Amino acid sequence: MKKARTFMKAMITVFIFSGLICPYTAFASTPETLAVLSFDINADQNKNLEYLKKGISTMLYSRLTCPEKVAVVPPKKMASIEAELKEFSGSKLVHQAARKTGSRYVLYGTITSLAGSFSIDAKVFDTTEKQYMAFFEQSKNSDDLIKKVDRIAAAINHKVFNRTTVTWEQMEQEKQKKLNELKNQNPENLMRVPTGWQREEKIGWKVWKYLF
Repeated sequence: MKKARTFMKAMITVFIFSGLICPYTAFASTPETLAVLSFDINADQNKNLEYLKKGISTMLYSRLTCPEKVAVVPPKKMASIEAELKEFSGSKLVHQAARKTGSRYVLYGTITSLAGSFSIDAKVFDTTEKQYMAFFEQSKNSDDLIKKVDRIAAAINHKVFNRTTVTWEQMEQEKQKKLNELKNQNPENLMRVPTGWQREEKIGWKVWKYLF
């Protein structure tokens, strides 16, 4: 319960300051709509991590919403819609969520807890183009989980919606620092570092993969 309260307090702080990461930009076009499905939680049966679902949904809503650019379906509305879609899973769930909310984009993910650490897998589906982009982060403990979710949100903002946030700039600085270290230590390894988009054609969905 203590961890749950701490996590929710942190979520409230994130929500209050989220407006600071979406600078005003004049867009004449209609904003894109994004539906964020509740993340699946894979953990030991003795661990109750349901509070993570609500907290992460709230954080992603606040981090990805940007007036005139991206409209994210409110968490309460999504909870009501998901209750009606319990019979669906996988791609059918994604398409039904998009249809019910009138969203082009649907975000769906999984958090896996193992030995106190967490792995976060998320996918943003573009239901119009029938393609998706994958995102991944690892957290050593629950205290670091908020930071990792923030990094995924920053990557989604930049890669999907062409928005640059403070967190993304920090991530780019970290990436450049690692590349410089690699260049100084093993210049030949630079050829092995993937850059830009990695596209793989498959039956059905086209796959975008984000690598960091």
